[in-house]
Amino acid sequence: MTSEPVELLGIRPTRVAFLHAHPDDETLATGHLIAWLTDSGCEVHIVTGSRGERGEVVPGPLSALEGTPALVDERERELERALTALAGDSVALHHVFLGASGARADGLPARRYLDSGMRWGADGFAEADGTADARSLSLAPLDEVTADLVAALDRVRPDLVVGYDERGGYGHPDHVRMREAGFAAARQLDLPFAEVVESPAEAEAFHFDAAPAAAAQTHVFRRDFAAQHPRVMAALGAHQSQLRVDGDDVVHSGGQRQHVPSVETLRLVR
Repeated sequence: MTSEPVELLGIRPTRVAFLHAHPDDETLATGHLIAWLTDSGCEVHIVTGSRGERGEVVPGPLSALEGTPALVDERERELERALTALAGDSVALHHVFLGASGARADGLPARRYLDSGMRWGADGFAEADGTADARSLSLAPLDEVTADLVAALDRVRPDLVVGYDERGGYGHPDHVRMREAGFAAARQLDLPFAEVVESPAEAEAFHFDAAPAAAAQTHVFRRDFAAQHPRVMAALGAHQSQLRVDGDDVVHSGGQRQHVPSVETLRLVR
């Protein structure tokens, strides 16, 4: 761990919040950044929207868990192990599920948001498959999800909130809902919001929403986190029901191979 102050997007944060939809998203999308921030002494808070219980399971010893209640327990354990790997020696990485204590609006009973599921659309992006449970994250009232995220963010008062872009990354309905609610919550609390940029070519196309003055000159952050890469791959390996690590690639349950670069990019949008 280093004690050098971190600067990104014109901000010197001591506390950063990440908003994700399912277990493994935190590592696939922002694992290097999370590990780097913890190495730098920053306090990191992660909110996960659902347990990912409708996701497919990779072929192998855990495949029998697919579609069963036991998959929820397995994915919770995997997430815990992944976060331990990302944290390294730091004790300043904190996690909560949306709707649980610490991420639930005052006066409301605890709620477990369910994974909405998805299918691949003709455009290559995920879309709703029409079978989501009424208790699913994507079907929850936007005002309720926003209120829960306001409660979570107001409790920790981060210097920066990190979430998905307007498309929700690859388009999963739960990713879209987390972006909608997360952006609304950041706006309500007047917090800076940065979105994950998957393609460097997209980094310069941006729109500020009441951007803080500090963001005027530096709205894109890109860094090669080579030092943190081994920890990220170890964290991905913890998500063994969802993917298989093969060198610097992961192989998903459907056989799709995805390269995991050590470079991550953020774009400040408010």
